[in-house]
Amino acid sequence: MAILSKWMGASMAVAAVLLTAIPASAVDVRLKDIGRIIEARDNQLLGYGLVVGLRNTGDSKNMLFTNKALTNLLTQMGLPPEKNSYNSRNVASVIVTADMPPFLKSGQRLNVLVSSLGDSNSLSGGTLLRTELKGADQKTYAVAQGPVIVGGVSGKSTKTSLVQNETTVGRIPEGAIIENSVPVSIFDYQNITLVLDSPNFVNASRVAAAITRAGFSGTRALDANTIKIPMDQDNNMPLVDLIAKIENVRVEPESSARIVVNSRTGTVVIGEQVRLFPVAVTQGKISVRIEGDQTGERPLMAMISDKDSVRIDEKANKMVVLKPQATLESLVNALNQIGATPKDLISVIQALKEANALVGDVQVL
Repeated sequence: MAILSKWMGASMAVAAVLLTAIPASAVDVRLKDIGRIIEARDNQLLGYGLVVGLRNTGDSKNMLFTNKALTNLLTQMGLPPEKNSYNSRNVASVIVTADMPPFLKSGQRLNVLVSSLGDSNSLSGGTLLRTELKGADQKTYAVAQGPVIVGGVSGKSTKTSLVQNETTVGRIPEGAIIENSVPVSIFDYQNITLVLDSPNFVNASRVAAAITRAGFSGTRALDANTIKIPMDQDNNMPLVDLIAKIENVRVEPESSARIVVNSRTGTVVIGEQVRLFPVAVTQGKISVRIEGDQTGERPLMAMISDKDSVRIDEKANKMVVLKPQATLESLVNALNQIGATPKDLISVIQALKEANALVGDVQVL
């Protein structure tokens, strides 16, 4: 006898997490947690380098760019190779990346990420040689060098191999030294411009009102993302203290009306402002049993013959009427009442959205 059971709806991961906001209490945050001064931004740096000292886990001789880079390096050091090829597996080509925060000065250090570019098996135990990190303008802003720290482990024998976690990507904590700082102009001598992390007209209006209440008259929201703060000519406060005061202004951001669904893990996150219209919902469960020849075992996906009998059992589920209420708790309780499990919870939410019974934005990752 072979038994085939199937849930009606999308197949999801084993575990699901339902996170909900508590609507009873308002939450206020600092402006620095939801926005920033417009010019105070990170800059991405990129460079090509070589990692040496590997234990026969570097690039093979088929990686021509590694061969060329090593040849150029040795030539610059006064040791030009006699041949244009090498047989060592102790060298690997890598791409080095880093994010350079604003206001860093020459001589300060950055964390860098080192990623294999060729067919290297592992960067464990390697050392990155001096690598120039350039910005989008192709100017060098930092130089990286140092031992690469890899979180993964790899091993290989004549019969088997073992790889745990990632071995071709590593980090060098404080492995880069800033050579040139990026000029940052945080105001135009008349205004300070604040931008929000997520554009929202309601939040922009609330931020402008909160800054005005803090004593910065004339503050206005230009759009859903930009707030202009005029510089008070009579204010003798230093610029750094002025910006610190603005960043510490507290505001109550708008609650979310979005449902985020991760179909791979079964995770569902529901915002506080999600609401329901009156609607009736039921979730059916169907099991199919295939009863075949009892004399021997049958494969799970075997074809059904004339001797087989198929019986479909549909369990009766009660229909629950969802009544709109002023809190998110009504939606959560209603889904629990119909027995929504991690496997079919996402299907129920999508069906409610298709029926125009759910007020909110459903985003599937």
